[in-house]
Amino acid sequence: MTDTPQDLQSRLLQAFGAVSALLEQENALLKTGRWQDVETLLPRKRTVLETLRKLLPLEQTRPLTAEQRSAGVSTELEAAARQFNMLVRANEELLQSAIAAQGTLIQLVLDDAAQEQRTGYGASGGYTVDSHAGALALRSDV
Repeated sequence: MTDTPQDLQSRLLQAFGAVSALLEQENALLKTGRWQDVETLLPRKRTVLETLRKLLPLEQTRPLTAEQRSAGVSTELEAAARQFNMLVRANEELLQSAIAAQGTLIQLVLDDAAQEQRTGYGASGGYTVDSHAGALALRSDV
């Protein structure tokens, strides 16, 4: 049984809608820095993207029938595809920003830990910076 062009477009609209809704939710979480919550969306994201992927090759790999060519793509489907593409671009930018922010946070923590290792108390009881901290020290009696 083959899908009519209308059936396929309806299924594509549903798939684009599901992916777009999930991307909107993920983008909102990324904007607010709730990165762990984004991780919980991954199983659902895989599922809806797989559904969309399965539908898309049907039109791309098979030659269109005369009925499909005359039906064309609905303006609603074109709008859904544009919305999807816009959300994907925004999602990519937000993910890159989140990765950069986490990298910066990790670097700050590492820099702070390194600074704490170099700072200690000197002979006079005040803070001193040990410029040799982290260097290999050898005992002379060994």
